Amino acid sequence: MPTVMGLTTDSSSKTTTTLGNADLKKPNGGSRLDTISKRNHHAAKEIETLFWRCLCDDPSAAPEYMAEDCILINPLLSSHPYSTPLSKNSEPNLLEVFEKAEPWAGFRFHGDPLVVEIDLMAVALVYKVSLYRVDGKGKGTREVVASVSSSWRQTAGADWVLVAHHCQYVDDE
Repeated sequence: MPTVMGLTTDSSSKTTTTLGNADLKKPNGGSRLDTISKRNHHAAKEIETLFWRCLCDDPSAAPEYMAEDCILINPLLSSHPYSTPLSKNSEPNLLEVFEKAEPWAGFRFHGDPLVVEIDLMAVALVYKVSLYRVDGKGKGTREVVASVSSSWRQTAGADWVLVAHHCQYVDDE
């Protein structure tokens, strides 16, 4: 099960980071992570980053980040975009969609994701993201901008699992 301990789901990668004592002191030059709330906010941003890295590296591994009861709407996962809510019981189901999903070349958050604590062991994020895909002829990169809302819950084993995810195209602003 992926946790907030690594940077990628790619097993060939040897670069990882851990939330060690140095990270608890001052992440990114910020304040100490000396409360549960601060650690939850930090973990939320980190696990959301890991989820998007997974969608870039190997989308078929994304269900490892999800709770059994996860629901999502993400038209960016399919070559035929649609806004049908997906779950393990939907048609198509989550596993089928992620098996067929094409990886993205990269992503970039627009600013810092906004995080709110839902409960002691649950968080929600809202943010805008750019996703990049190399066109089929290798002549250029296509950018897609989307707004995203995700909710994560922490399990008894301290892993964070995705429970709800909504992603939608953003019109030119």
